[in-house]
Amino acid sequence: MSRSVAFSSPTRRRLGPGLALGLLLLVLAIVAGLCQSRANALHDRWPPEADTFYLPPSRILKLASLGHSELAADLIHSRANVYFGTQLHARLPTKWLAQYLHTAIDLDPQFRRLYLAGAAMLVYNGQRIVPDMILAANGVLARGRQAFPFDWEIPFQLGFNLLYELPMDATPDDPRIPGWRQQGVEVLRQTALYEGVPAFIPSLVASMLTKQGSQDLAVRHLEQAYAVSASEEARTQIRRRLLQLRGSQVAEDLAKKQREFQSLVESRYPEFPEAFSVVIGPRITSNSVLTTPFRATPFRAESPP
Repeated sequence: MSRSVAFSSPTRRRLGPGLALGLLLLVLAIVAGLCQSRANALHDRWPPEADTFYLPPSRILKLASLGHSELAADLIHSRANVYFGTQLHARLPTKWLAQYLHTAIDLDPQFRRLYLAGAAMLVYNGQRIVPDMILAANGVLARGRQAFPFDWEIPFQLGFNLLYELPMDATPDDPRIPGWRQQGVEVLRQTALYEGVPAFIPSLVASMLTKQGSQDLAVRHLEQAYAVSASEEARTQIRRRLLQLRGSQVAEDLAKKQREFQSLVESRYPEFPEAFSVVIGPRITSNSVLTTPFRATPFRAESPP
């Protein structure tokens, strides 16, 4: 009896750790299976392109770059350009572009081109422009103002988007339009005070509340967006909008000149052909003082008594 007890005690001691290890492995296998099932369920809800376009969080990429975060930002910027060109050529939305830009900015906030060119890419990408696209561009530009507080080009583009682009592309009854315009006026007013700002900015700001001033502002902005765009198809879209704006400006200029000419004729000799007013010049008195327009009374033959 004592020998049996002495034999069974070491056996239990040997089986105890093995049984615990087996239970641990079983639990880990169950947990791994549940995690795999959960991951598969989440993966099924991902968009199909996520496997190709997904980027890890910027904090992970910064650790993985081993101190070369600027190089990582360059690589992501290059990937963003390839993605943008591919989607533009296929006429597909660029819904991953904003994530690429913000990730590259996180890695290298002093990468200036990311702000201006990136904002233009978010708006002029071959799709119909809607407010969400412009707001996404404004998010990039707002980060650019923080990184480059004395750079006038970034707030100029931001102010243009707020004052002109957003109200134009939103529905007329959008309640955000007055707030956008007010913000745009203030941003552009501040831009006009920057050192080194081009001479045309203060004059545009002075006239931006008029219709003509708004169009002049749009032309200047689109010219800058055209200059920073790296895609020929994006440039084509910007060029088309420029032609539309310049065409409307030409039509309005012609209408304005026509009104001025009619006013000139009315102030001179409206009772004669228009060329007479141009050749003879203004109506004056003997003292060289302009008189009120003279309108000849039509001749009426008197009836015989």
